[in-house]
Amino acid sequence: MIVLLIPILIFNTPVKKVGFTGNKTVSSRTLRHHIFTQKGSEYNELNITYDCNEITTYYETQGFFYTEISPSVIAEEKGIKVTYAITEGLRKEIEILVINGTTRDSIGHLLRIKEGDFFIQSLIRSIEDSIETFFQNRGFPFASVKSFVLPDSAILMINVDKGTSYYIRDITIQGLTICNPRVIHREIEIKKGALFVKRDLIKSQQNIYSLGFISTVDVELNKHSDDTLDIVFNVRELKSRILNFGIGLSTPLDFLFSFGIEELNLFNIGHRFQIRPSFQINIDQEWTAKFESRYAIPHITDLRLTISILPFIWYEHLTDYNLQTRGNELRVSKLLTNNILMNIANRYKHVELDQKTGNLVDDSVTGITNSLTGQLVIDSRDDFFNPYKGMYIVPAIEFAGGPFGGKNDFIRGEIETRLFLFILGNTIAQRVRVGYIHPLNGVAFYELYFLGGQYSIRGYPERSLGPQVYSEDHYGRALANYNIECRFHLPLNFGLVGFFDCGYINNEFNLDESEFLKAGAGAGLRYYTPIGPARLDIGFPLDGEYDPALYFGIYHIF
Repeated sequence: MIVLLIPILIFNTPVKKVGFTGNKTVSSRTLRHHIFTQKGSEYNELNITYDCNEITTYYETQGFFYTEISPSVIAEEKGIKVTYAITEGLRKEIEILVINGTTRDSIGHLLRIKEGDFFIQSLIRSIEDSIETFFQNRGFPFASVKSFVLPDSAILMINVDKGTSYYIRDITIQGLTICNPRVIHREIEIKKGALFVKRDLIKSQQNIYSLGFISTVDVELNKHSDDTLDIVFNVRELKSRILNFGIGLSTPLDFLFSFGIEELNLFNIGHRFQIRPSFQINIDQEWTAKFESRYAIPHITDLRLTISILPFIWYEHLTDYNLQTRGNELRVSKLLTNNILMNIANRYKHVELDQKTGNLVDDSVTGITNSLTGQLVIDSRDDFFNPYKGMYIVPAIEFAGGPFGGKNDFIRGEIETRLFLFILGNTIAQRVRVGYIHPLNGVAFYELYFLGGQYSIRGYPERSLGPQVYSEDHYGRALANYNIECRFHLPLNFGLVGFFDCGYINNEFNLDESEFLKAGAGAGLRYYTPIGPARLDIGFPLDGEYDPALYFGIYHIF
């Protein structure tokens, strides 16, 4: 029980001292980590109530019962003195653990508590949930577990009521107004006639949400007979068409605009269609126009494969040459788990080069690239646009030429990892990208890596680093790029970012050639919108070769 006695109201007064009495088991230093009121903070009566609840909760996690907190507040000349008087209560070890309704052997691996342990209530509740889920995954949808804690007698009793096992008689979908019910049914993992498994039911809900145009998925379990039940999915639809856009601006003046239209439920049968045009132009009137699209058909065959067709056409109008690239990618995807996706893709690309000045490149490196790529996508981020924590890993290998034909013949190995750590209310974001191209015959310059610019090393111009040069662009076969951002969250949806970028590009990994190892640092301002953060960055090249550059855009660079 919490007893709160604060005789006076005090406003805008600093806390001079925070103390504890009666805490024989837990140190004052530990308790200070669990309260909001700290020395030097502004006094607030609501914070005192919060602190009492937090202290009581902490004692419960240590196996205490009947803990009481009595705060006292004394106004002194230079501030407020707050003292929490603690009656720790009862703390006993479990002497007898009783299991009713099932055998101890059957759930022994779930009992993370034993005789001799303290009565930790949060752990006991977690064990209840684990046992319920264990039986619900084995055909007992209405299994329930209740514990009786008798700390005075040192007895913990866990009563298990498995109930009856049930098979699935029927599955129905309610609430659809536009979408074909077949689209929802194919996302459902449970089958008619099968034994009920809660795990499959939860996975089915996740699959339905992942369609992108369903806002709610509620499930009803209706008993039909003594051993069969009907499952009803109540869903609510959203609009299936999405419009998104992006803008970017950097100095010296370089402007980028892109937008996309995506239909998540084409023909009301769950097919997806997307178009993504973009346009970029700089102060020298060099411009790039791209038109990319994607058509995806999910759940092909019993393997639940997704087949995607991704045609594209790009135009690059530069000072010394024009480049037209057109082609298509045929991709087969398989979702292995909730967080792991496997892709195998054939990419056919045809490039036409129109040189304006001199003989800059041998014609033999232009033409067709035909390649096969294998890729894994491991994604545990908590948010796509603005992740606070999680990891993103994409290893890939590409084989071009050889039996596939074309004029470019090489093997490319690449991996990109992103790590997001949520620390003290802020985010530390890191990205590492490493890639190498091993030429088996000819490799065109447009297949190589480039470094520099707002998406790799801020403070350096786009494509300004590398050993190979075509016109004013630099390239290389070996790439390593590291970025770290400290993202500080401010009130009113604003944020500050401090960043450090570094990278290496060459034809081989040889760090002795330090002229290809560059670094930049800087700071930025963020404004977080519902569609992602707007960013304003200033990047400083650390070698002083270039002037600082200013960047404006939508979304994080990674």
